[in-house]
Amino acid sequence: MKGVVFLGNRRCEVRDVPVPRPGHGEVLIRVEAAGICGSDLHVYRRTDATEQVRGHEACGEVVELGPGVLRVKVGDRVSVHHHQGCGACYQCARGETVACTVRHQIIGVDVSGAFGEYVAAQERNCIPLAATSSFVDGAFLACVGSTSFAVLRRLGVSAHESVAVFGLGPVGLSCVLVARALGLRVVGIDVVPGRVALAQVCGAQLGVDGSQDDAVSRVRKFGAIPGTDRGEGVDYVVETSGSTAGRGAVLPCLRREGKGAFVGVASSEPVINPSDIHGRAATLLGSIVFPLAWMWDLARLCGVSGLSFEPAVTHRFRLDDAVEALRVADGAVGGKVVFEPSAP
Repeated sequence: MKGVVFLGNRRCEVRDVPVPRPGHGEVLIRVEAAGICGSDLHVYRRTDATEQVRGHEACGEVVELGPGVLRVKVGDRVSVHHHQGCGACYQCARGETVACTVRHQIIGVDVSGAFGEYVAAQERNCIPLAATSSFVDGAFLACVGSTSFAVLRRLGVSAHESVAVFGLGPVGLSCVLVARALGLRVVGIDVVPGRVALAQVCGAQLGVDGSQDDAVSRVRKFGAIPGTDRGEGVDYVVETSGSTAGRGAVLPCLRREGKGAFVGVASSEPVINPSDIHGRAATLLGSIVFPLAWMWDLARLCGVSGLSFEPAVTHRFRLDDAVEALRVADGAVGGKVVFEPSAP
C-alpha cells in the first residue's frame, strides 16, 4: 500500500509499505479520510527521519477482523481514537488511554498511521459514525473535533453563554463549530484574516483580526450584559494558538468568575499573574485530548444535531500529493487539510 513517511526538515515521501495486519482484538480499516494535525507538523519540522507511516486522525471502513473482535463488523464506518492503551490499567478503565501507564501506543507514532491506504486499530478504539456524518467528519472526531468537544465539556459550558476562541486553526475552528452546536455565542480571534473569515463561515457571530484590532476590548464588549454597552467579558475563553499574546489575553477577556482553558502548545513564556486569577475569582485549566467515551458522545451529538466539521476544511489531497499537502498545512494560513486516499 501507499504510505507517507517523514524524512526530516519538512520533507516527506510516499512509499510502498506493507499493509498492517490486525492482531487479536484489532480490525483493519481502509482509510477514507485522514486529517493533518498540528502535532503531525511538529514531527514534520524536526530534523530526524522516521520509517513509520505518520498520521493519527483516521476514519474509514472496516475491511478485516482480527481474532477476538466482538462488536465491530466488516463494512462498519468508524473513526479511531489514536491513543491505544493497554485497556487494563486504572487510566484505561477511566477511558483515559492518553495516560495509559502500561502500554501507551499512538497510531502514527508507535504503530503504522493514518497517512496510508490502510490502518490497523484496536476494536475498543473504533467509534461508529452517525449515518449523517461523512468520513471527513470522522477524521475530525479522531482528534481535533473531540479535543474541542472535550475542552468545552471540561469548562462546563451551557447554551446561550459566550465563549472566545483564540487561534483559528483546525482546533480553534472545531471549537467554533462545536460551541455553536451546543448553543453558545462565539467570537473567534486570529492574526490571519482568512482564518477569521473562515470562523464566521463556521458560525462565529464575531471575528476579530488580532493584528489590526484591540482583541481584548472587542471580546469584552462581545460579552457585555444584554442592554448595556459595558464590556464585562465573556463566560469562557479557549486558547488554542499557544502564542504568548493569546495566552496573555485569556484572563483580561474573562468576566468575573469566568473560566479559561489552555489547549495550544508552543510558547513557554510566563503570562499569568496569580493575583489576576484571585481578583476575578477565575478558573483556569489545561485540556489535552479526551477520554474514549467522550468521542462516542461527540459522534452522537453529530448525529442528533447535524453538526459537521466539513466547513473547516479548505484543502483535500490524495496520498500521492503528500508533499504539497504537508507544505500547505505547514503554512498555517487556511483551515483543515485532509487526505482522502480513496479519492479518484
